[in-house]
Amino acid sequence: MRSDPEFPHLSTALSPLLMQELLQTTLVGQLDDQRHGLVVGSCVIGETRYKPGKSCVLSYHLQIHDVSTGSHHEQVVSARLCRPDEGMAEFDRARSRQLSRVPRLQSLTYLPETEMVVWSFPNDRKLTHLPQLLNLEFLAAHLPSKLALLGLDDSSEIETITTEVLHYLPERSCMVRYRLAVKHQSTGESRAVTLYGKIYRDDIGTQVHSIMRQLAEQMPGSAVPLGYDPELRTLWQSHVPGEPFLWESLSASDALDLVRRIARCVAKFHRCTVRTPCRFDLHDIEESLLDTIEIAEHAYPDLAGRVTSLVNTLLAQRTSMSWSDALPTPIHRDLKMHNFLISGERVALIDMDSLCLGDPLTDIGSLIANFHLNGIRAGSDLGSTRKIVDVFCSAYAEAVPWAVSRPRMNWFTATAFIHEITRRSIRQLDAERMKHITEYLDLSELYAST
Repeated sequence: MRSDPEFPHLSTALSPLLMQELLQTTLVGQLDDQRHGLVVGSCVIGETRYKPGKSCVLSYHLQIHDVSTGSHHEQVVSARLCRPDEGMAEFDRARSRQLSRVPRLQSLTYLPETEMVVWSFPNDRKLTHLPQLLNLEFLAAHLPSKLALLGLDDSSEIETITTEVLHYLPERSCMVRYRLAVKHQSTGESRAVTLYGKIYRDDIGTQVHSIMRQLAEQMPGSAVPLGYDPELRTLWQSHVPGEPFLWESLSASDALDLVRRIARCVAKFHRCTVRTPCRFDLHDIEESLLDTIEIAEHAYPDLAGRVTSLVNTLLAQRTSMSWSDALPTPIHRDLKMHNFLISGERVALIDMDSLCLGDPLTDIGSLIANFHLNGIRAGSDLGSTRKIVDVFCSAYAEAVPWAVSRPRMNWFTATAFIHEITRRSIRQLDAERMKHITEYLDLSELYAST
């Protein structure tokens, strides 16, 4: 990868061993040196978002070892890489805000060696309410007044609360599972209640709540929105049973039947009626394709020529194709395998944060590309993945009332390999995905030619 003059310390930020040493000194050492027994035992890079020349946000998963007790725990930290001489200013802004104390660790620290500001979870640059939503004392005081919001009888009493962080995107969102022991005051009976809170950096939860309410009426078994708390920027949701749809799921004897159920779930979703001002069209895809060229030129110039050639081919194809029958439907815009939950014969589609109206084949192209991505990472051959894709496409075409245009579907698949997989691989600085970048580009060419 080419060095970035705006972020000259990027290579250090991407070195787990160097970051382990720096975080030992700054995160632990300034507050609690080795005599008190805390050691950063390992450092693993987590979620990363990189815009060449513009911004870089990373997370690190640290194993913290207490020498005196022998205990271990994981600590997540998020970090923002700053331009030269801008790190201290960012640090000053961050420490002017209220921070949650993290036992024996710095809640916030500045690494001058890398021009990096680091927040110890649950502190976050944008998710200012996250510490409260994980604080049991705050929850015990706050949630009883929200019983109706949570879909509970207002005569109930919350006895205990436990929390579990399921998914954390620094500066964007955090999904938390809450397990409550609830006692009905009139009967004295206790029951377990599981619900989810998604904390956002802004008020997008209002829009997502509206969309989920509309879908809940049309797709039984999907997550039911219990309410949106604007004070805490938190969307409360019901529990949806099931396990994520993973590539390993396709090794079962009924794998193809499962693929057909996935296809019927997508078809049912696309047939729903949703009111939303959000739109996603060909112009948006074109912008993303051109952005992929730009970031490839900055980060991986050896790839830029091929990416540019592919994008030019796809844009030329767009002008020669018919789009008159592309009727807008709800589209998920993040249709990936892990966003399906499987419970017996039931399939549920989750995570509606990006839902908008657009050509349904946009989603199909994204999912086909995701099938290939997971197949490549699992070491599956192209023929096996194409069989899964063919079964899915046939089942989907049978389940929708409109004709499925193969040329348009292939075009959306080819573009997805560029503006979704290639672009995200670069932006996420994902070394594992970058190993297979040539295969993704080969597949883009394959679908563009069929």
